[in-house]
Amino acid sequence: MKHSLCRACSSARLAQVLDLGHLPLAGGFLTSWEQIPAERRYPLVIFVCCDCGLVQIVDPIDPGILFHQYFFASGTVGALVQHFKQYAQFIVGDLKARSVVEFGCNDGVLLEQLVKLGAAALGVDLSENISEKARAKGLEALTGAFDQAMAERILQQAGRVDIVTGSNCFAHNDRPDEILDAARLILKEDGFLCLEVMYAGDLASKLQWDTLYHEHLNVYSLGNLKTLLHRKGFGIVDVFHLPMHAGSLRVIASPNPDISPSERVAAMAETEAATRLNEEATWQAFGRTVTRTIAVVEHTMADIAKQGRIWAYGASGRAAMWLNACKMGYIESIVDASPLRAGTLMPGTHTPVVPPPALRKAKPDYLLVTAWNYIEEIRRKESWYPGVWVTPAPRFEFF
Repeated sequence: MKHSLCRACSSARLAQVLDLGHLPLAGGFLTSWEQIPAERRYPLVIFVCCDCGLVQIVDPIDPGILFHQYFFASGTVGALVQHFKQYAQFIVGDLKARSVVEFGCNDGVLLEQLVKLGAAALGVDLSENISEKARAKGLEALTGAFDQAMAERILQQAGRVDIVTGSNCFAHNDRPDEILDAARLILKEDGFLCLEVMYAGDLASKLQWDTLYHEHLNVYSLGNLKTLLHRKGFGIVDVFHLPMHAGSLRVIASPNPDISPSERVAAMAETEAATRLNEEATWQAFGRTVTRTIAVVEHTMADIAKQGRIWAYGASGRAAMWLNACKMGYIESIVDASPLRAGTLMPGTHTPVVPPPALRKAKPDYLLVTAWNYIEEIRRKESWYPGVWVTPAPRFEFF
């Protein structure tokens, strides 16, 4: 185990809850069959902190391997585009921000909306190929890690800012304290740190084990996020429960200790206490249930594959988890609208990724929606499909 201390509270009391074996990187799409011999698998073991309840992967993969070339573009997902439009309005309208730095800016979908609303917006992203997409739109996006060196560069270039934000990327970091230090450095005294993170409460209630892939190193609750932020001089002043990614938190934090938290903060803390979200026993039970669920889906789908043709829909990280953990090498193709993924091969199973029009030609008997968190949007888009829809989560269903 590479790390012996919890990333939120620095406790040494970490307990294993789930061992998913050796899996390929969820974002490790192959661009040719010739790359298969060099493909690697890595251990994927999930732990929980016995003191603060942070769910975490303790042995991270080198970010240079994970994010060198990134195959997810937020701007290709309609629901995310709408989310970021609303988020930009919240930042500019509710928080009155005029200057924003976004780390993990991806292809610039939030930056674009902020600029339209009159804010000065600058993005940072580790991946050269994806940050270049933001720059191609005329947006200001720097390639690199959001750390102290980057913060000093931003200070020289743009000065202090009203908002530092990151959406669904803060949890990707082995050293979240470095991000928080960088944010403190460039925030104005009355500025806010805004984090959008996948929520441990939804991980537990919807059994979203399929989000526990190598790049998602931490799954935060309000309680352990509060602990981490407090250690770095931030206090949580507001929190919102969002539908993004099948359940996320938007946490607003401030370095100003005189700002009183909203009633939402206390209410969510009470809910977490009532549901025992931050207790080890909750996550040990989660691990046992996940193990049984994977076995049921694996055996059921393998039996169905003997009777009919199966395709999948949504070449997401979730898909890589389901296909590999359940050994679904029999799936013929997987549909995805992203031009970054079309023509690639899924990690591990090497299932071809095809654009949506290919589905109309093939008309498979079964369509496994691996991007089940977008099931309603997908069903509207493909309402013509005459076969059987299957969702593996949050309930394993056929319809």
